[in-house]
Amino acid sequence: MKTKMKKAKIIPTLVSLVVGGLFGFLIASAGVDAGKDLPVEVFVLWGIAFLPVIILVIAAHEAGHAVAGISQNFDFRMFVVGPFMWDREQDGWKFKWNKNVNVAGGMVICLPRGTENLKKRFMVYGAGGPLASLLLTVVGYLLHIALPSGSYIGYLFLLIALLSFLIFVVTIIPLHVGGFTTDGGRILNLLRGGERAQFETLMIKLITQSSAGVRPALLNWQDLVEADHLGRKLNSPFHIYIQSYFFQSAWDKGDLELAHQHLLAYVAGSESIPEGLRGMVWLDAALFFAVAKQDYAQARTYWQNFIPSAILPKAQIHAVEAALLLEENRQQAAEKIDAAVRELPNMLDRGAALALHDRLLVLKGIAA
Repeated sequence: MKTKMKKAKIIPTLVSLVVGGLFGFLIASAGVDAGKDLPVEVFVLWGIAFLPVIILVIAAHEAGHAVAGISQNFDFRMFVVGPFMWDREQDGWKFKWNKNVNVAGGMVICLPRGTENLKKRFMVYGAGGPLASLLLTVVGYLLHIALPSGSYIGYLFLLIALLSFLIFVVTIIPLHVGGFTTDGGRILNLLRGGERAQFETLMIKLITQSSAGVRPALLNWQDLVEADHLGRKLNSPFHIYIQSYFFQSAWDKGDLELAHQHLLAYVAGSESIPEGLRGMVWLDAALFFAVAKQDYAQARTYWQNFIPSAILPKAQIHAVEAALLLEENRQQAAEKIDAAVRELPNMLDRGAALALHDRLLVLKGIAA
């Protein structure tokens, strides 16, 4: 079984590398032919400007997702490009440094308000990024040809057009790499209809309900069962997130044995979760063993795997720290509990925040 799972992960990665390598070769070949008549100074200029320009074109792509999301009544919550991150907290937008390499390529978090017509709305949201990249390509190229021949500013616009077109092509090709699916992959899954579209829609529905404030215990268990069945059947890399929903729902209902089973499945599949988000697995596991099982040794074992990330909820980080401090320093534990409570309104997942609030009350009672 493990061998088959490894092969299942290796094959898509190899396909992605081959497709990406082929595309890169074609672009490079075209660039060599087109660049034969360009002055050396232009290549020096491009080398100097490459980093700010690539950040610009990624920002434009992600802004396209944000604008499309807002147009579909999505709640715009986070914007990441390169090392820069803007996170909308309770008291407004906050700038943070992004230290997660696997989301440095850009990320926007927009959460749908309401569950009506999710398939169409999410397709518009997914298409917003590639369309913005294509628009920037056209604008950059038109400005390049409109400016006087040999203008350095004109060559800068040409570089913007080339890199923006590259982003457009890379994101529109349907691929799954490193725990993420390209925009084209998500749109294609929804367009195909059938079981893939059904699974995508169920996942979006669960995320929407939870982010809107439906606590884990009140999520539709049948939706989870159906998503679990489809995820396994389709061998979807996103199937692992269903185990998280099962775990949270069972714990919120007080069924610790069932929660434990799904937590172990969640931990076992953690390698398929992008590294920048994987810390959530260790936070969940550490908190469960400290609060529900009162097995502090096992909680600390999971905690040792945790790597801080600006994307992860501070409330849960403080909650785990509080739980692990209870044995040694109850005053410090109480301070961490208070810090966690203050951060609850900033959690993207409002349903999970309600469940975490109850667990913090339990910890507060122990610390008193």
